[in-house]
Amino acid sequence: MHTKRIAIIYSDFYKEEMAEMVSYTKQELLSFGIAEQQITLYPVPGAFEIPLIGSALAASKAVDALIGLGIIIEGQTHHARLVAENCARGMMDIQTTYAIPFVNEVLYVDRRELAHARLSKGKDAARACRDSLALLDSMQS
Repeated sequence: MHTKRIAIIYSDFYKEEMAEMVSYTKQELLSFGIAEQQITLYPVPGAFEIPLIGSALAASKAVDALIGLGIIIEGQTHHARLVAENCARGMMDIQTTYAIPFVNEVLYVDRRELAHARLSKGKDAARACRDSLALLDSMQS
């Protein structure tokens, strides 16, 4: 686990909230013994771009696991729902195509306050990443 390369791809649309969520994720990975140089951060303009960068990283074999972080807030139209659903679908497609974990912690909420209450979900993302990598490793040995 200590030598695994992990990319955190995050939407930087809500800069303050995302900085906190990324920090939770990174600190949890470090607490597992992942070296700082094994964690790479990739800010993207919005959640819709998370699968694009994830796909490029997976295809190049540059990482062993991916974590997608973002906040999508529902507005007056259904655009946010389309972005959330297609972001999740894109992440799942990458995960199954390349057989590497792509943890989805893109929050889809009605109000910004609901996202604030869930920023520590970055820790859950790190744990899911660790556990998925361990399970895959046990299946290959």
